[in-house]
Amino acid sequence: MCAKLNIVPDLGPRGDHELAAMGKHVLPSETELLTTCRQAEPDNGPTLFSQARFINAIVQSMGDSCRAIELRSEPSQSTVFGVETVHSHGKRSIALAPFGLYAHPSGSGDLEAAVTDIIRQLKTFSTATFQWSVRFDHSALAEALVRKGLPFSRPTTRVLLIKGDYEGSFANFNSTTRNLVRRVRRDGVLVRRTQDAQDVKVYYEMHTKLASEKGTYRFLYPQSMFDELVKLDKDVVFVVAEVQGKIAGGAWLFRDGDTFLYWHAATDRQCSRYSPSYAILDYAIRMAHEEGRKAFNFGASSGIDSLEDFKSKWGAEAQCCWHFSWHNPLWRMVQKIRSVWTPRRLYAR
Repeated sequence: MCAKLNIVPDLGPRGDHELAAMGKHVLPSETELLTTCRQAEPDNGPTLFSQARFINAIVQSMGDSCRAIELRSEPSQSTVFGVETVHSHGKRSIALAPFGLYAHPSGSGDLEAAVTDIIRQLKTFSTATFQWSVRFDHSALAEALVRKGLPFSRPTTRVLLIKGDYEGSFANFNSTTRNLVRRVRRDGVLVRRTQDAQDVKVYYEMHTKLASEKGTYRFLYPQSMFDELVKLDKDVVFVVAEVQGKIAGGAWLFRDGDTFLYWHAATDRQCSRYSPSYAILDYAIRMAHEEGRKAFNFGASSGIDSLEDFKSKWGAEAQCCWHFSWHNPLWRMVQKIRSVWTPRRLYAR
């Protein structure tokens, strides 16, 4: 069902932990907007997750009640794609990127004009709610949305800024991480990129087994979604780690503008002594350097201290994103009236 597209502002690897609850919506001043968290590198353009090819891949795998929508701003020549979920009574909810991922209008036109036009198209009677997450380095977009009076929260993500060569990043790993990376190399843990359907199947079985063992996952993405995503070979990097010819772990990474996002991961607990996750992350960080990315985004940690500690050992620092959420006051009023009226009718009987 498309209800799985409910937004949670958490971007950590979904195979490693459960989704976080949304933070309380606040509306701080524009000064607080920029000073609450450590500032990242300047904004460098739009993101993958509100582009047509990514949205279409998600919609194709999530059920008939979902459809892709395109919102255009003609004056600024900007476009943003999103996912629309259709509900009863003519209602709809819109995510300008699914699963709390980031959205940014494409095009080089005036950003303020684009935001004004897009918000106008979103705030219709039929829209019960819309969600819009903004990446940590897209502060200009966030400021424009704040000026529209939209309430927001500030979820954090962990980011390794890519500067210089790989050896510089390696030197910033803590000593335990450096030693484990050296060990996986000595032990011959092989990391390879793949688009093979059988590898995706093995990964998904490993992921669902891990979820069953942990018992903490709120929901699982369908395998069909991974089958669609692996086709986006220019945007999506699927890697597996092998130990003695057996897949021991895997991860999904997204080329998101000038960053890499470490989105989904799973490992075989029977192979944990080989530390496949260290081999995968070392491989991915090397790739980020080779491709000239400016940041490696580890994602959020859902308040799980062990994940925060794990990511910090790679030199990743906390960065704040923005999560904007609007709820139509008219539909809220209708819901309130129904909640009061229905019990009265039952009592009258």
